[in-house]
Amino acid sequence: MKNATKHAEELRSLYRKLLKEHKPEAREPMDPLKALVRGAMSFDVSDDRADHAMKAIDKEFVDLNELRVATDLEIQELLGQRYPNIEKRVAMITQSLNNIFEREHTLSLDRLKTISKRDARKFLSELPDVHPFVEAYVMLYGFDGHAVPLDDEMLAYLREQEIIDEQTNLEEAQRFVEHHIKHEESHSFFAVLRAAAAQEGGRAKKKVKA
Repeated sequence: MKNATKHAEELRSLYRKLLKEHKPEAREPMDPLKALVRGAMSFDVSDDRADHAMKAIDKEFVDLNELRVATDLEIQELLGQRYPNIEKRVAMITQSLNNIFEREHTLSLDRLKTISKRDARKFLSELPDVHPFVEAYVMLYGFDGHAVPLDDEMLAYLREQEIIDEQTNLEEAQRFVEHHIKHEESHSFFAVLRAAAAQEGGRAKKKVKA
């Protein structure tokens, strides 16, 4: 990315500013598989909407293995066709769970806790059609890894702040942010950036309605 040093300083400045405006709650560790499902339901939607989706999944399915063998159509109907990109999200979940089952011979990511964070992330990046947000979300919440999940809404906010240029795609932006945000800051930065982006997105929707 052009002018990386300048943008890195601006990123740090933005982080300090957002910490004053939004107070992040402590990171709550998740089972990695649960984090995968939650991450797939979370990018570019509100936390409240993702919460409702997870509650519906927990109520309908005994465990994630039952979710794994359910049909995509069954899951889509449960969550509602009005959920943004529902087909893509559900396919990502079922294909990832089945891929993990085939590679690990069990529906578990516990083995990844015994290997390096780099190798664990490589494993996640090789899941079929996995979104960069989901891969980073699992690392952050499932393995306490050095990861900052970004979605299109968060990327748009960083572009508005002139920290990320228009030519930089989501994967490149995520790598840039992770390079300049420390491991121990990963969760708090993710939380305050997500809150700020959601707030800005809400304002934009109100302007459109007006």
